[in-house]
Amino acid sequence: MTREPLRSALSIGEIGETSLALPSDGDSHSGQRRVMEQVSTIRKSKSKYNTRGSAGTLSPTSPKSDSVFYESKFPYSNQNGLDFLQESTFTNGHSKMRQQKQGIMQRSVSTRSANYHRIQNNSMLPNSLPAVIQSSTYPDIFANQGGISSTTTRWSQNLRHSKTLDRSLSQPPLTSPVPMKVNNSFQSPSNQFIGSNTINRRPPSAHSNSEPKLSVPSRSKGEMNGMNGEANMSNIAVLDAVTWIMHGDERYKLLGASFIQHSTYTDDKAKEEVRGLKGIAALVGLLKNPNPDIQMTAASALRNLVFKNSANKEEVRRSGGLTEALQLLQNTNSAETQKHITGLLWNLSSEESIQPELLRQALPVLTGTVLQPNADISAIGSDVESRTESFCNATACLRNLSSGKLANRQALRNCEGLIDSLVKHLQSSVNEGNLDDKSVENSVCVLHNLTYQLENEAPAVFSKINTQATASSANTADTGPIGCFSNQSRKIQQESNVEYPLLDDFDPKGKNRLIHSKTLQSYLNLLGSSQNTNTKEACCGALHNLTAKKGIVSDVLSHTIVQRLNGMQNIAPHLQSQNLSLKNSITTLTGNLARTPALHRVMARQALPGVIKNLTSDLTPESDSTMAVACHTATNLLRAEPELGKTLLSNELINSINNMSQNIAMPKTSKAAGVLLHSLWSDKTLQSVLKKQGMNKNFFVNETTSAALRSLQVID
Repeated sequence: MTREPLRSALSIGEIGETSLALPSDGDSHSGQRRVMEQVSTIRKSKSKYNTRGSAGTLSPTSPKSDSVFYESKFPYSNQNGLDFLQESTFTNGHSKMRQQKQGIMQRSVSTRSANYHRIQNNSMLPNSLPAVIQSSTYPDIFANQGGISSTTTRWSQNLRHSKTLDRSLSQPPLTSPVPMKVNNSFQSPSNQFIGSNTINRRPPSAHSNSEPKLSVPSRSKGEMNGMNGEANMSNIAVLDAVTWIMHGDERYKLLGASFIQHSTYTDDKAKEEVRGLKGIAALVGLLKNPNPDIQMTAASALRNLVFKNSANKEEVRRSGGLTEALQLLQNTNSAETQKHITGLLWNLSSEESIQPELLRQALPVLTGTVLQPNADISAIGSDVESRTESFCNATACLRNLSSGKLANRQALRNCEGLIDSLVKHLQSSVNEGNLDDKSVENSVCVLHNLTYQLENEAPAVFSKINTQATASSANTADTGPIGCFSNQSRKIQQESNVEYPLLDDFDPKGKNRLIHSKTLQSYLNLLGSSQNTNTKEACCGALHNLTAKKGIVSDVLSHTIVQRLNGMQNIAPHLQSQNLSLKNSITTLTGNLARTPALHRVMARQALPGVIKNLTSDLTPESDSTMAVACHTATNLLRAEPELGKTLLSNELINSINNMSQNIAMPKTSKAAGVLLHSLWSDKTLQSVLKKQGMNKNFFVNETTSAALRSLQVID
């Protein structure tokens, strides 16, 4: 077995390098059940515990679908010689998720009254509609969402979900048919509802709203008979609607597109019918129609058609829908139309075969048309709600694209203005206090993915760090081989004054923003103040990626995070998080940071109590890597602050570490625990405390702990 080097920290086994939040399709419900799920209370699921109280597999907090983000599962590729990182496999752009099959549906729902396409005068409808060929049934359920004053808050509540980063797809918009002619006048569908016209959703976590309400339209006698020019939408069939959108009269086109828009939201079978009748190509053609209402309705109908339907996505692509949608996105003055186009792109981005075309065509358009104009939320003027949703949809699309292959990540990194816009949005959201918005979560997740293996994939980003660090270290004399627990080793490591280059003395653009101190500060601010666990996990993942690979880059970035930005005040509290995934991620990040000797003292004061407390947690096979990290971190920090360690040692702690050292079912943890026990007795300050508690040397220095120590190699 090849031994791994020992620098300032200890590692065992083959440890992965960096984390990448990847998409993964989940199961989806359809039709009436999906509508009811949309308006049902979202219950926060809890961790399931085994008989020992350890966390098991987490459940999703809402139904699965292919509009799912699997946020921050932190899969790790297996690399040799890297410390404190969990493992996973990374194959063909996808990661085999370990123990965390958590899918959370995240749909972007368009239910505003603006989607109910109003006909401005009687001439917009034909005097007599074509005869109904066949009846088509669909749930007569319409919804209008409103009543929430803050746009960004509303979207963060409606779009927030629990754990894991991944493939997303926007939920089709829920719209009503066009206004009906009743008694020679036109009624807005919002006036046809009984009861409240709002759908209230229960936000996750500690927030609680009243039970959701479903608004159902009231049918008048005039609506039911369908006579005298009145449009009875319940008697329209998909075949009729497809025929109308191919009609030369724009009045027919609008009515047909409106019906398809609604029917494909509630009925998955209608999606197949529309494709079979060549209706998708016809709807793509309507995107070029000069009538803004027709453009918007066609975009919304296409958005519904491709939801959870790969065949329809491919049909849209074959019909030139991507090109036409992007052209409309650039040319339209309608914020509502932009909202539906970006929702369509979000849906399309979950299809891997379409991603290359999206990368080539959509990135510059989304960046220039949606991201850059709307990145600063305080500068958004009119149409705030629609523009906010467009930004959210666009970042969700990027989130899918960034979680794939190396070529995807490089395309996003090289797109001018993209990273700048995402970072600007984070900074703006922090300044405005909008820390929990869905667009913030999406933006952090994209940045998290773009930091994946950044040092290997974009080495030019770190050229300044490497140049300055090399010059600084040239004057440092080689101290020669030093024992890992010797007093000389500790003194030299802690008292060395390494001059780390500053990361904020230049004007960053593009990829350079990924490592800039202001970006790191945004992550820390969100870790400290956001209530969105997914956002916090993504922030942790980005910091984890940047500090994962041992070397000068990790040292410089760790120094910036801990020393210059005082990041441990926002990191350390999460060592006791009730969310197991976040807790494990923070533990791993803390282990990365603890590899830098100059940071041990300041880290020990803030992180050591939490790390020590976690060592007494119940064990599961899934926690092997995380507990090993905790043991290594404790070893490093206890050596730095033995006086603090004296106050934390207890019989419970020592017994727990001893049990871990003998647990053959957890090889990484047992080795790390053995090293920790050996190091406790090697420190004279700690040894005196242990003796006073009645413990002897054999408990700490024995065959098991000595074998664990021998498995490590002393290096310069």
